[in-house]
Amino acid sequence: MKVVSNEEWVEQQFGTCDLGDVRRTKRLRKVAKQMLDSPEKSLPEQNTGWADLKAAYRLFDSPNVIFEAVAQPHWTQTRQTKPGRYLLISDTTDIDHFSHKGTTGLGMLGSGVGRGMQLHNCLMYDCNQKQIRGAAGALLQYRRFNDKKETRMQRLARRRESDIWGELVDQVGPAPEGSTWIHVFDRGGDNFEAMCHIRLTGCEWVIRASKLNRKVTTQDKHKISLKDAIKDAKLLGSYELNLRSRPGVAARTAKIEVSAMSVSFERPVHSSKRVKECGIKQLESSVVVVQEVDAPPGVTPICWVLLASSPVKTFADAWQVIEDYENRWLVEEYHKVLKTGCSIEVHALRKAERLEPLIALISVIGIRLFQLKLIGRNQPDAKAATHVPTSWLRCLK
Repeated sequence: MKVVSNEEWVEQQFGTCDLGDVRRTKRLRKVAKQMLDSPEKSLPEQNTGWADLKAAYRLFDSPNVIFEAVAQPHWTQTRQTKPGRYLLISDTTDIDHFSHKGTTGLGMLGSGVGRGMQLHNCLMYDCNQKQIRGAAGALLQYRRFNDKKETRMQRLARRRESDIWGELVDQVGPAPEGSTWIHVFDRGGDNFEAMCHIRLTGCEWVIRASKLNRKVTTQDKHKISLKDAIKDAKLLGSYELNLRSRPGVAARTAKIEVSAMSVSFERPVHSSKRVKECGIKQLESSVVVVQEVDAPPGVTPICWVLLASSPVKTFADAWQVIEDYENRWLVEEYHKVLKTGCSIEVHALRKAERLEPLIALISVIGIRLFQLKLIGRNQPDAKAATHVPTSWLRCLK
């Protein structure tokens, strides 16, 4: 992966943004360049000239400068993959602006005490190069209080927070010819509707199961809960995992057994209108069970139940599913880059809609920082001259 200079990179990512006026696009590039030079600072610290700061505020106040318009060129470039295998790792992070009392239009966070918005990202990981290609898409969500007395049918009729998983799958779309895209979700994305969206786009999935009490149909046509079904999963192999110490838990070497089976998920009786209209009544899925055995007394044993759209017949097949899910932590690191490296929660503007394009800009800047981090980790023997702009090397010398 050749690392270009900041100026070239900014031009690649934001040069084709359609903001209604070429002057706005030019200003966006300048703001992006100054942000990339000092990503951890606030807008006034990045734009030290009063004229530049006022221009930046006017930019984010423009009705043409919206979240999608700022990030779309980057998303489009990321999705143009060459033949190969790619993980689409999605997760949600809270952007807390509780301390910014003057900002209007924010939603609730947590139990309702916090104020801010949720950023739902889809990070694309190249399995062959072991590098982050970029963000394939993202959505913002504002949480609101819902009536606790509403019925299940009323809840299914309105938009729910869990819908964001399927909506982001639709935004990302299908893979180019020759590319295999696998959506990787944590337990928050474990729902029949999200899997329907993935199936309709022709992609694959690896999802950690959260609803073990749901009914599934086994290969011998028995309808039982997933929790009971996995008891009969076929043992494929085992391995050892070295675990670091945690508060109250000593370091240990855990013995892990890997089992697998195939099940069918039936469309829930009470489904949303979207699920009923898509025409999918049943989804076939492999189930990989990663279970620690002989755990020390008083220690909660490791147990992952992973759902995979691809067949799992051998230990190698199961290991691939486990490896794909283990890469899910990358999106957590990316969110840490946004919050710690880019100070995304420090920036304050008067309205939430002004914050949205700023967050889009920061989310793309964060990709740049995260890519540099992984190059150093995954290619320790690479020559700096082939990966780092010449100006950086001169500064170091």
